[in-house]
Amino acid sequence: MESGLRLTERYRLVERLDDGGTMEVWRAWDELLGRPVAVKLLTPARGDLHRTFQEGVNRAAGLSHAVLETVYDSDQTRDAAGRLTSFVVTEFLDGETLADRLRRGPLTASEASDVCGQIAGAVDAAHTADVVHGDLKPGKVMLCCGEVKVVDTGIGGIVRSARTSAGRDTSLVRAAEVETADVRALGTILSACLAPGTSEALSALAARCLSPDPPSATEIADLLARDDEPPSAVFAAPGSPAGTAPPNDHRTRALPPRPRPRHRRRGVRLATVALVLTIPGTAAAAILASAPRSPGTVPPSTPANAVPAPRTTPPRTEPAVPDPAVPDTGVSDALGRLRPIVSRGYASGEIRSDVAVDLNNVITNLENDLNSDPNVDVGGRVTQLHDKIVTRQRERGLTPGVADDLNRVLATIQT
Repeated sequence: MESGLRLTERYRLVERLDDGGTMEVWRAWDELLGRPVAVKLLTPARGDLHRTFQEGVNRAAGLSHAVLETVYDSDQTRDAAGRLTSFVVTEFLDGETLADRLRRGPLTASEASDVCGQIAGAVDAAHTADVVHGDLKPGKVMLCCGEVKVVDTGIGGIVRSARTSAGRDTSLVRAAEVETADVRALGTILSACLAPGTSEALSALAARCLSPDPPSATEIADLLARDDEPPSAVFAAPGSPAGTAPPNDHRTRALPPRPRPRHRRRGVRLATVALVLTIPGTAAAAILASAPRSPGTVPPSTPANAVPAPRTTPPRTEPAVPDPAVPDTGVSDALGRLRPIVSRGYASGEIRSDVAVDLNNVITNLENDLNSDPNVDVGGRVTQLHDKIVTRQRERGLTPGVADDLNRVLATIQT
């Protein structure tokens, strides 16, 4: 596949995120709904997997859990050589994998308990719906600005089987065995998150997961949820003594303390994590809504017997545009000054349309959160927006001049 290709006249491929193998992963743009998505294509050479792949996608699409990757769509297309290939469209997750995070060092016991507890809750929800992962590992866990996401549920085992079978039978083993494999993989993840001697209790739980008679995902989630100690900064901000910045501008902020409800699976309570993802509308609506508008004038009413006055055309005045260099300590005011910069940049061609929508979405989400939660982490969210601006500039989605204007406004926010 090549950049710019449109699948089903809707999904435009933008950037390849995975070098290939059994699946080719792309960052894409949904032109119908105006949002970024991830497109995962099955390699055309594995045509024997089309039916199994689609069945796995259908199972995953039926799941609804905050920590499980959301499936939007699936279909088939043909590559440049005319070969049929299946693909799935999911939410786009902008962050780093748990594998990348662990390369910078292990987690504390509280951090590992929180992250793995969320993973266990997601795996438990999938197993309750008779859906298995089949390839659970740190590389299949995404960390995205305070959120934990498990990707490729339902198709992970299919892809892994294709990678390792070398042409042999690619059918999956019995679901019960794969559920056990998922639990053991969860134990491996928990063990990888811990430094030696960090926590005897968590190390013992990881050992139980790897034993011949492992606990269920329900039990693991329950055990990890009993720890009421809130996690510290799982991913320290750049420059802090607790950690260093991850590579390639994909930085994951501190995970907030997650809710600790009890769990249920076939009569037992199930742990859930309340994560809210706001997906605004189309590109045109987002940009037009942020553009400055000229005030309208309502003429006074005229008596019926009055002689109409000669019509005059008032001089046209341009709407005032906030100067990005003027300092301001109010977060709301600063966010309001960001919108005209994005609007002008889009109108002048200095900001790509999808980038303008993306930035407007981030600004809108922060405004909504400020209105609903006075304790929102303003500093972390401002840093997130700054990182997004840096990333988009590197992708040539906006010019350095516009990036400087936006960052100047961000610098005026007192956090």
